[in-house]
Amino acid sequence: MSRKLENYSRKVETNAAASFPTALKQMGRTAITGALYHGRLLAAARRLAGHFSLQKMPRLGLSYLRRDSQQKFGILCYHRVGTQGLPLYSRLRPETFEAQMCYLKSRYRLVSLGQLCRELRDARPVPPTLAITFDDGYRDLYEYAFPVLQKYGIPATIYLIGRCMQTGEAPWYDRIYLLLHSMTNDTLEVDLESPRRFSLTSTEARFAVAWELIGFLRSISEDRRQVWCEEMERRFPIAKGDISGCMLNWDQVREMRRGGLDFGAHTMTHPAISRLEPTDFPEELTAPKRLLEQGLQEPILDFAYPFGKRSDLSRAAQKFIADCGYRSAVTTMEGYNSSGANPFELRRMQVGDGRSLAKFSFDICRMFLRSREDSEPVDISLEQWHGNPLDRMPPREVV
Repeated sequence: MSRKLENYSRKVETNAAASFPTALKQMGRTAITGALYHGRLLAAARRLAGHFSLQKMPRLGLSYLRRDSQQKFGILCYHRVGTQGLPLYSRLRPETFEAQMCYLKSRYRLVSLGQLCRELRDARPVPPTLAITFDDGYRDLYEYAFPVLQKYGIPATIYLIGRCMQTGEAPWYDRIYLLLHSMTNDTLEVDLESPRRFSLTSTEARFAVAWELIGFLRSISEDRRQVWCEEMERRFPIAKGDISGCMLNWDQVREMRRGGLDFGAHTMTHPAISRLEPTDFPEELTAPKRLLEQGLQEPILDFAYPFGKRSDLSRAAQKFIADCGYRSAVTTMEGYNSSGANPFELRRMQVGDGRSLAKFSFDICRMFLRSREDSEPVDISLEQWHGNPLDRMPPREVV
């Protein structure tokens, strides 16, 4: 056996051994959530979530049920519904999405984001309530999500990126995924904080590299990010046809608005807000609001932070968002919202690509049962994307 083949076999054995405990854990979770869903325990847990929360006892490593009379408003965060084209990192089957909406309609109180904001402010008692949101504005929302939402009479809010509405082209992070996916090279040499050389020998490795590059670009200033992306696209050009036609256009947006869906702003270019200078706020926070208001001829009142973790927010930007006329801003920090919540730091639960309705229903019930103290956010990681292809990535290969 050649040394190269020996090394490859050793790597396969190591990865298989490392992934075996993870696979066992996943099988265990699937079995438990399936038993809960098909039995009556999950229905009982949903009823409990309306009146109780699980409180941890850190010293004992146990939890107990504590009566909890506060409001519980959950906001679900989707990105796309579809399996073809961009975004490459998300593949939520339309039939899975419809099953989820059918489940929610029959078991939860569903309201628009505007009604959720009003009821948060009024602080009147309501049962656990959900609102549906979508980030970015991918075109397949018109093809697959819109008909399902109309069929079940479910309100929803879609957050649009201003530049994508102007150009019809995919945002910068999708271009990173596409660039890595399309490259003919087996390696990539690039400057991050220092020169790096990445292996691109498999689809999984390319996804992992794209994820690392996006993580790096979230951590630097917006000016540096734009220069870096422009240089990468000069080195590795992307075909125009690959990045156009994947986002909603104005005709679709207006038809969806007439059909009862709401729209909000998701910045102009999808930067990490915490990396912006205050001088950038008018362009990234006010300009998309005005653009959408001109296009829809109505006020745009809701905003979604790009990426949306604690490290992506800033107090200065939050104050600016409030001052320029928005009524709410949503994050991707996990947990529910209750009266007294900051309307410019609302929590959302991200929905992945998994097909298991049992897992989906369990995650929502768990969100409502967990106490606010136990829902503190952690920064985004591969593990948070339940059904995302990134979940199945092996360790990144660096040569």
